[in-house]
Amino acid sequence: MGYYKPCRELNECNRLIDVYFNNDLYKECFEGHMKLAEKGYPLAECQIGYFYLNGLGCDKDLKAAFKWTSQAALHGDRDAQYNLAEFYLNGIGTNKDMKKAEEWLVTAAAQNQKEAIVSLEQFKHQVE
Repeated sequence: MGYYKPCRELNECNRLIDVYFNNDLYKECFEGHMKLAEKGYPLAECQIGYFYLNGLGCDKDLKAAFKWTSQAALHGDRDAQYNLAEFYLNGIGTNKDMKKAEEWLVTAAAQNQKEAIVSLEQFKHQVE
């Protein structure tokens, strides 16, 4: 079983990726995810952050990317938690904040987010 629990919203996110994203129809994919994100579905919120970060199906907007990624992280999405740590590490859509970056890496790593585990080890070595 995957990280996300089976539900109607997960099925819709997967459908949007299959039908639109994989066929470079980013605007349609963005719009479909936005409907789910506005209802508070964490995976969709994380995806909206990604779309804004990269300007896929929408104008690139780093502050909006930070906002949606933050929401998804607060709602427990481990990939968003890792992404949010990277935003803080690199000052993407927000000011650099090493303390917050570490906090989010720890949170994501505790959920077995692989990139967060690796980054946390690297982070600890840089601070020592």
